[in-house]
Amino acid sequence: MAYPVDNLPPTHPGVFLRDEPEALDLRARKFAEHIHVPHNAVAGSMNGDRSVSAQMAIRLGQAFGTTPQYWLNLQTIYDLKRARAEMPAKALRIKACAPG
Repeated sequence: MAYPVDNLPPTHPGVFLRDEPEALDLRARKFAEHIHVPHNAVAGSMNGDRSVSAQMAIRLGQAFGTTPQYWLNLQTIYDLKRARAEMPAKALRIKACAPG
């Protein structure tokens, strides 16, 4: 299995989300209205306090002409990088189970 390993720190999807409404000259509150969610749902994601859920990914995909998978992948890569950084070194050296 391939892991998203590089020398870059984990980047929350909210960083990318912040750029999109700005490029469209939309305020977070107006964007939240546009995708039919409470303002704090958008602000929480933009600030990195809230994960991008599957439902939010669908809304973002529709709003920006991307796929929901794009937003979920950003969240997954972020989560994996954080988890890997927090795991004990011993756990990262686990070998694959041999058959039989």
